[in-house]
Amino acid sequence: MPTQILHPERLDLTGPGGTLCHGADQDWFPDPWQRRAGCGPTTASLIFHYLARQRSEFSPLRPEMGTEWTDFLEHMCRVWEYVTPRSHGLNRPEYMVEGMAAYGKAVGVPLTPTLFSFPSARTKRPPWEGLRTFVAAGLETDCPIAFLNLDNGKIKQLDRWHWVTLIGLEGDTASIVDNGNTFTMDLRLWYATTKTRGGFVCALGAGEEFASSC
Repeated sequence: MPTQILHPERLDLTGPGGTLCHGADQDWFPDPWQRRAGCGPTTASLIFHYLARQRSEFSPLRPEMGTEWTDFLEHMCRVWEYVTPRSHGLNRPEYMVEGMAAYGKAVGVPLTPTLFSFPSARTKRPPWEGLRTFVAAGLETDCPIAFLNLDNGKIKQLDRWHWVTLIGLEGDTASIVDNGNTFTMDLRLWYATTKTRGGFVCALGAGEEFASSC
């Protein structure tokens, strides 16, 4: 059975020129460094936006609910202050955990993000079923999952060194939102062929019993 967030259409935004965007685009940021390194803050902003639309207790995560890209950009810039890339970007999933928790605390919404990460060495990685269960548990709480890909492996659709938003899982196939678009990919193939560490973060703390660390 597929597992996905309940209302993926609530991630849709109106982009420049009135175009329909599935999620936000880091290229909306005003500063060149933000546009280059802003995939993590953009992913966090989209997850906070969805949670705020779904549950009233999460509304402080994004009080202004406009779907125009200019309105969403203001939200992205606020989130950037907490989910802030370092010199090499937001290149560790622990940084996403810390940033999400800090933003939640700042707006009065206690978040306990959980992390599923794994090292570069395949022999030290947790089993595939642990990752699949972690992702499914997060989606079952109606929370999109932040996914850090540092190396594509055999997956062509992903950008390397990049955060995306995972919104569904059917078998081994994940549904992804990235830079205003949606696509599907073989998550198990990525897991089996990526050459570096990576990570998945659930803002609501789901899947804690399956979380692991590098």
